[in-house]
Amino acid sequence: MLTVQQLTKKIDRQTVLDGVDFTVHRGEIVALVGRNGAGKTTLLRTMVGIIRPDAGDVLYGKTSIFNTPELKRDVIFVPDSADALKHYTVNEAAALYESIYPSFNRSTFRETLTRYNIDNKKIRQLSKGQKAMVTLSLAFAVQAKYYFLDEPTDGLDVVAKADVLKLMIAQIEQRDCSIIVSSHQLHELERIADRVIMIEKGRVKAVMTLEEARALSVKWQVVFQDEVPVALLERKDIEILSVTGRVVLFMARERSDELEAFVDSYKPMLVEEIPMSLEDVFRVQLGGEANVV
Repeated sequence: MLTVQQLTKKIDRQTVLDGVDFTVHRGEIVALVGRNGAGKTTLLRTMVGIIRPDAGDVLYGKTSIFNTPELKRDVIFVPDSADALKHYTVNEAAALYESIYPSFNRSTFRETLTRYNIDNKKIRQLSKGQKAMVTLSLAFAVQAKYYFLDEPTDGLDVVAKADVLKLMIAQIEQRDCSIIVSSHQLHELERIADRVIMIEKGRVKAVMTLEEARALSVKWQVVFQDEVPVALLERKDIEILSVTGRVVLFMARERSDELEAFVDSYKPMLVEEIPMSLEDVFRVQLGGEANVV
């Protein structure tokens, strides 16, 4: 198990991580979500030992990654860009990984490249989708226990995104590893994540499954007999998504008997609960009017 304990980090006198705490279990995919500047990339880099925190620790089992460099062979960080490898050919990059990671499996790497028709070119000459597949294939050819992916599908087309997601899922199915992935592509994370960690201003706002997040918040479509009540539109604990005639669609950060009683007091013709997506949960928990106290 991976345990993050009270991680704190300041960069240029700004607090980027502020007492971050959570755990990651083997064999799960964890989505790390938050608005731009929330500290996601800094957190990932700290968890793999690239950045040393001002306070706190990252434990793999009971061992700190900052005191035991050998642990870094079991954790792989994949940044959102392949620039570090751009001057290498695909085979040269594989040789580099093989020299660093004893568990690197070149045949597994070649098998993935063959499946996706990627030739031995300079990495800078590959398409953005091919670069993503090469960097991920290099990472997954290392028989590591934990993988940290920063925006792995950013800028990719639909087909390339699907390939990346398949590659990630295959790792979990084939062996007992864990994947922690940061992405703004919430609809993709929704398909693969076991749990979601929400980061807000360097702090953990919530750690939950998508089902728990959906149960916490609510999205309703309400049809009123007359016009939509002004009092509903003025509430600060909801976010109005649309108003069409007598029909209003809104989300609330938290379910509450008070809100339900408030809506019922206007004797609506219809109240329909709409399933919430991860994007809905992100919006109502981390941004928008519903985030105003």
